[in-house]
Amino acid sequence: MHPVRECIQAIRGAGKICVLGLADEPAPLVMKELIWKEGKIIASRVTQGEFELAIQKMQYLKPDALITSELSMSKAQEAFELLEKEPENQLKIILNV
Repeated sequence: MHPVRECIQAIRGAGKICVLGLADEPAPLVMKELIWKEGKIIASRVTQGEFELAIQKMQYLKPDALITSELSMSKAQEAFELLEKEPENQLKIILNV
């Protein structure tokens, strides 16, 4: 899958994606995915060398720390209620199928 499309699928609602540099092939965008999340794509053709440092620092990220709840698919409604009632306490809710 194309990296830009992966980023669109990974952002939260109203998230932003910053695309750096120029690619040789077009990015296969599915506008429905971007619109559904109310996401924004920001393009930049120039950096000041911070990209390499950002990649190095990514090794310290712990993606599991982003998961605040894990529920079965049968409790999907409960997941939406958690998001509505406690948005400040819910970052990522995983629904197990």
